[in-house]
Amino acid sequence: MEKKNRNKLIITVLVCLLPMILGIVLYNRLPEQMPIHFTIGDTPDNYANKNFALFGIPLIMAIVQAICMFSTTNKLKNKEKPRIVKIMEWFIPIVTVLVYIIMVEVPLGSDVYVGKSICLILGMLFMIIGNYLPKMSYDTAKGMFHPTPSNEKTFRKMSKLMGIGFIGIGLFLLIMIIFV
Repeated sequence: MEKKNRNKLIITVLVCLLPMILGIVLYNRLPEQMPIHFTIGDTPDNYANKNFALFGIPLIMAIVQAICMFSTTNKLKNKEKPRIVKIMEWFIPIVTVLVYIIMVEVPLGSDVYVGKSICLILGMLFMIIGNYLPKMSYDTAKGMFHPTPSNEKTFRKMSKLMGIGFIGIGLFLLIMIIFV
């Protein structure tokens, strides 16, 4: 693994683990059972032990991040990473921090709108992906899409259609913030 990839791996894994500091600071104020899943109405419907919620979930996310980074790096050996991949490398760490904050704030009595927060995060992600998909080069797509598009014209049609679809889903999720 190249040095810049190794440094990004270390930084993103540390960002995934960073929320544990908040968990340590607030440990005594939090209940023994922490909400880890919510209904559409923002009501917790699944709980986990405090230690697992505060320390296990960020650790699992850090492991998932490391696996994703390793697999991306191995798949794109000797190739320049497309911009979309560079952006996606930060998705798991950012979502881990945001979801952790929600998970800790709810039992402390904060008025957190879980559904709206998740719609916002995912809506922005889909819009970013939809924006960059059509800008990806055909040569890059050869190593990333399976089955590989048969020619550049097919790829352009496919990536444009996928980009429109992702932007549409992103807009739908952002509009859902109004109604959720």
